[in-house]
Amino acid sequence: MKSYEHTHDATSMHAYMEALSDQLKAPIKNNSIQIPESIGTGFIKNLFIDEGFCLRYYHFTLNRDLVIKWNTGSETNEPIFRLIFFLEGVAKDQESGDLNKGSHLFETANSAILYSSDFNRIKIVNANRPVNRMVFLFTKKWLQENFNEASEKIIDIVNVLVKKSQPTLIIEDIDRSHYIFAHELAKEMKQDYFPLIHVKTKALILLNDFLNRIVSRGISNINIDQTLYYPEITKVESTLRQSYNRPMPSITELASDFNLSPSTLKRHFKIVYGKNIQTYYLANKMAVGKSLILSKSKTISEIAFELGYTKLNSFSKAFKKQYGILPKEVNNSCIIYNT
Repeated sequence: MKSYEHTHDATSMHAYMEALSDQLKAPIKNNSIQIPESIGTGFIKNLFIDEGFCLRYYHFTLNRDLVIKWNTGSETNEPIFRLIFFLEGVAKDQESGDLNKGSHLFETANSAILYSSDFNRIKIVNANRPVNRMVFLFTKKWLQENFNEASEKIIDIVNVLVKKSQPTLIIEDIDRSHYIFAHELAKEMKQDYFPLIHVKTKALILLNDFLNRIVSRGISNINIDQTLYYPEITKVESTLRQSYNRPMPSITELASDFNLSPSTLKRHFKIVYGKNIQTYYLANKMAVGKSLILSKSKTISEIAFELGYTKLNSFSKAFKKQYGILPKEVNNSCIIYNT
């Protein structure tokens, strides 16, 4: 089945919803665009909190893959920072055809990512996978005006993000408290009417806490010079995603495949994805297992075999180490988090 394709050229926060409304042929009502039934279900809501700061809530499921191409706007436009909280569902990068001309963003569930939107990028949103994400968009001017007492480290990080030589992405896992808080914010945004002060307060708390966390990592860990291997690292990550049905490829093998030294691979993978390779691989492999368990489409033994485990006990031990419960204890009413 042919995928949908959308292209966005403007970096303006104000232009996005109007352009999307035109492309989908769907009106904007109560700051929202309802996804047409011919395409899927759900909505996209855009809410301006201040001049230079808005929230955008994506809550939808599509019946076909969606290819989104973001092209940079004019060099005179002020860069817009995007902080995305991924609450459910993931987008994946595209590895074939003309789409290779852009940069690709891979996003993991239960994580948050911050970057400046002034580079060409491509996303593919898979069909029949729920998308539930909260996006904070803000300008450098707004950040400086509202966090004027912030440490110099935050300003240094902002300056790193706006450099144009390479895309810089800062990724953090969402811990339990922030995951719940982000969901509370999403719950507010689902309503047609809600107290703006509630939404603004929650948004500022999440943004402030995220900035504090990345400051604690230190500017040396996200320096622009250290993202020069970004294309190779994302390809390594793609290889890992294709290896969930077997043991993880060795560091030496991965490094050789992408012309990196093992030490360079390990160092830069952690810079881009915030975790060492083994931890990242296992966490996402278990996340796949969790999704399969919740779907109830297969038995736990079948899922363990599909993920490359010859013994159910080995899968159960790895799963419990990740989530604190056994696979058989998972049900639709419990919420479990990546750790």
